[in-house]
Amino acid sequence: MGQRSKLMWLLPVTAFLVVIAFGVGVIATAAYDSNNPFGEQAQGGTTSDQQLIEIELGDLYIKPAKLTADEGSLSIRVHNGGKTDHNFSIAGVGATEMIAPGQSEVLEIDSIEEGEYEFICAVPGHADGGMKGTLEVGKAASLAHESGMSAEEMMAHDAKVTSSFPAKTKGVGGALLEPAIEGGVKVFELTADEIKWETDPGNSVEAYAYNGMVPGPRIEAELGDRVRIVLHNKLAEPTTIHFHGMTVPADMDGVPVISQDAVLPGKSFTYEFTVKNTGSHMYHSHFNAAKQVPMGLLGALIVPDSNDPASDVDLPMVLNDGPLGFTLNGKGFPATAPIVAQKGQTIRIRYMNEGLLIHPMHLHGMPQLVIAKDGHLLKHPYMADTVLVAPGERYDVLVKATEPGAWAFHCHVLNHVEGPDGMFGMVSAMIVE
Repeated sequence: MGQRSKLMWLLPVTAFLVVIAFGVGVIATAAYDSNNPFGEQAQGGTTSDQQLIEIELGDLYIKPAKLTADEGSLSIRVHNGGKTDHNFSIAGVGATEMIAPGQSEVLEIDSIEEGEYEFICAVPGHADGGMKGTLEVGKAASLAHESGMSAEEMMAHDAKVTSSFPAKTKGVGGALLEPAIEGGVKVFELTADEIKWETDPGNSVEAYAYNGMVPGPRIEAELGDRVRIVLHNKLAEPTTIHFHGMTVPADMDGVPVISQDAVLPGKSFTYEFTVKNTGSHMYHSHFNAAKQVPMGLLGALIVPDSNDPASDVDLPMVLNDGPLGFTLNGKGFPATAPIVAQKGQTIRIRYMNEGLLIHPMHLHGMPQLVIAKDGHLLKHPYMADTVLVAPGERYDVLVKATEPGAWAFHCHVLNHVEGPDGMFGMVSAMIVE
């Protein structure tokens, strides 16, 4: 048996703690303001002649993300409230060492001049996932200054980005994977490899992918099918596949040591089982998953149910966050794909959260009827305009296209979708013609 991956035991707890830290974490600042308990912008207070700022690092966030200080010497006390190692680095100024979970370190700056400085966590992929911000020295904070543009320039830039939607990028994820049929068995081939993936125009990043796409190809099967899924590992590290939500034999569950040996680079492994349950499910890596899944080793696995309500449009919407940024089906705005329907049609959307953070999905203009949770049809569907999707969860909704026009469709954690430079990330639109 391979070496046990301790990370696997911690994933459910980690996902829960990330949500708690992201949702309710209170950041202490040297100059605490009771009217601003969450510290959206921290200002340097003085201790003798030394300014002191306190910030917190978490799993894919830095709070506060906007800092201000006066010129001169500065101390920044950095606490790691996350569950993995992080550091704090100010471009051209200095950086802390790696900080272990639960530990703190002070970054001492002897002298800092007026200007605007970018800070990040320098662990590869963490800044792209949201761990970045700006330190403004010697000037009053303003939205226009944060973006480096005047109000008119901001408006023009925002309009330019939004009007480019849907922008073209290389690669489309989630294409249907047609199986080969061998002796009555449906055979699907998946190859895990490292690729360059263009998430939004001009932004190509290192990614892991199944069959060269993010999300990986969509697998569809019928209840009672015998399926064989062959994994070929072309990565430089071990990997496995877990069929999230599917009822499978224990030795087909994809967890290293517990279920199987991890699949080494250059090797293959065959999963085979009979499909026993219907619904919207996912497949993803279960080795070094906190890296491999956000990097792109994920996909949709759908088994229709005889009791499914009728729909005219049926599509998975895979939510992800991390080194590829905040993405819907592998792309960030303005490269996300719109949902297009004719007036009167019914659209089924299958939300699948493969990320590390919670994402409340909000559609403007029309309500969503929640009909299924984690692959199970609900006895009592309910209406919502915002559907909260936690990591690992799947929700199926129906939308009746009653209102003509283009309607914004986005995650409602606002720093996943919009900033001074306009909209980005987890934003799309529903277009009713």
